[in-house]
Amino acid sequence: MRRLNQSRSGRDAEATQIQPARSRTLALWLAFAVPFVAYVLTSGGISYWLDSGEFVAAAARLDIAHPPGHPLSELYGKAFTLLPFGSITWRVAVGQAFATALASLFLCRAIFAAVATLELEDAAAWSIALGGAWLSALTYGLWFQAVRAEVYALQTLCMSVAIAAVAELERKHTVDDARPLYVAALALGFGLANHHLIALLVMPALLPCVVRVARQRGIRPLLLASGFGLLALMTYVYLPVRALAEPAINLGDPRTLANFAWVVSARVYSQNLHLLDMEPVAQRFFDVGDIGVQSFHALGILAALLGLYLGLRHPATRRHTLFFGLLLVIDAGVRAWMGSVRANPDILGYLAPSFLAIGALAALFAASLTWIAEKQAPLVRARLTRVAWLFPIAALLHAPVSLARSSLASFAAPEAFDEPRLRALPPRAVVIETTPQTSFRHWELDAVDVVRPDVIGVPVSFLRYPGTADLLMKRCPEIAPLVRGYLTADMLRAEDLIPLANTRPVRVELDTHFPSAAYRILAPDQLLHRVLTSPAQIPTAVAIAHERRTTFSALYKNVGGDLHEVETARQLLWIHYMDALYFAALGGRDLARSSLVFALALHPHDANLVRLARSLRDPRQVGPLDVKPYLEL
Repeated sequence: MRRLNQSRSGRDAEATQIQPARSRTLALWLAFAVPFVAYVLTSGGISYWLDSGEFVAAAARLDIAHPPGHPLSELYGKAFTLLPFGSITWRVAVGQAFATALASLFLCRAIFAAVATLELEDAAAWSIALGGAWLSALTYGLWFQAVRAEVYALQTLCMSVAIAAVAELERKHTVDDARPLYVAALALGFGLANHHLIALLVMPALLPCVVRVARQRGIRPLLLASGFGLLALMTYVYLPVRALAEPAINLGDPRTLANFAWVVSARVYSQNLHLLDMEPVAQRFFDVGDIGVQSFHALGILAALLGLYLGLRHPATRRHTLFFGLLLVIDAGVRAWMGSVRANPDILGYLAPSFLAIGALAALFAASLTWIAEKQAPLVRARLTRVAWLFPIAALLHAPVSLARSSLASFAAPEAFDEPRLRALPPRAVVIETTPQTSFRHWELDAVDVVRPDVIGVPVSFLRYPGTADLLMKRCPEIAPLVRGYLTADMLRAEDLIPLANTRPVRVELDTHFPSAAYRILAPDQLLHRVLTSPAQIPTAVAIAHERRTTFSALYKNVGGDLHEVETARQLLWIHYMDALYFAALGGRDLARSSLVFALALHPHDANLVRLARSLRDPRQVGPLDVKPYLEL
């Protein structure tokens, strides 16, 4: 009998050890697998607008992207281009999906470390941790980063690793093992080598933990942690080493110490910050709050706020709650204070740490309710484990809304613009690319499919970056006078364009870099404008009207269902607006009004469009319109 009892007690102890392990394994696998499958199924083979084309090209050819260079993203993206299936663009997108899903796994671990301090059943604690991870991972803010080539998915992974490590340190009253601090330092170092501003916004939230480690263990762990951070920062060595090989895209040319400092510091953005027309500070804070409500619904935000309150009140969860609260307040608050939020497509990437913190705080609310229920009725402890699974199920409820906004599975709008902007150009054409997205798309097509290697793109937005103009003139000496003229006058000049057009076909992407007085040497040509070399080449008004109808009829048909997608609509809006200014400046008021009809259909309340339409309708004004006020945006 004694042996039988001993055998039973041994099996019971073994079962007690196996059950938590199963709960942990299941929760972590689900935290990763469900978002990853959702992300991959909603990724597409066509890159998105904005910087996606640049990062696909940087991954495919190991180019050097815009400041701060983003060396970690380029190396990480390159690894996924080696997958043996799918297009290069899709492979890079899968890399983003993998990073964001892995971030969900680490967030799950971080939340469990916080919830475990309440001494709940392991199965209940892991269920709540899984729900918090899904709540964040399946928001539009993180989901959208997981399906497009950018730096934010990898940055979210770096930050989540650091968050999980700090949460593990905060789990115990005494710091017996400082290794999680070294992991956090390494992850933050890699974050600094990827997008240093976001990493810097996360670091203040770690200070209470760092101070506690220093008080209990002295300065040695901090020195070791600094060493791990510096080791990760060595990723930046990639930039000057790669620049020595003169890659196709080498923004900032960081071969010299001065250029390297210019690239890594991202000084160009701080210098241009004063040029932005930003909303009042109070409005920016309101906009950040609105983004949170749209991402998590009002109930999700309410749960996070209640989790913050309850977590701070309970001594066991106070340190974790303070950490997540600081993470949220500093990241969201400083980003709102720094600059524009509204109509800023990258703001969701900057707010990724805030999204992680909101999921964690909402999970703390669920855990606090479970703990309170256990205290009130200890006999229902086993039932609460089953009830805890309702939290991850509830977290899945906002997935359909996020899916509808995030999916790029059928997105193909950029291809509709590729034909008139690049593929259909005459041989040996030179394209003056005045918007960054056009340059990015050109670079991607050249890197992935070697589309039109005979066409030279002049990326006006980047000509003042160190080394860019010199490299471009070295590769195509014919454009040297044009480039030097732009760098001197900060404007594209007719006297530089016409000589070049006599030797090669020249197309201009019209925008504010081109003076309205020089519109006389241009003629519309699909989505670009052709540089004329003689008055005999000027087309008639009837021919221009026919060309515009043909061009936009084909474009709108090819864009199809993506017409009102935000960035696609912005592309079209800008083209129609510049068309209207071009025609108005040359006296073609009917053609200008026709262009405005398209633009107003996309954005009927835009102040610049409404003001221009009013001027064109004024019966007292005839002939050419002075469009200079409309170019000062």
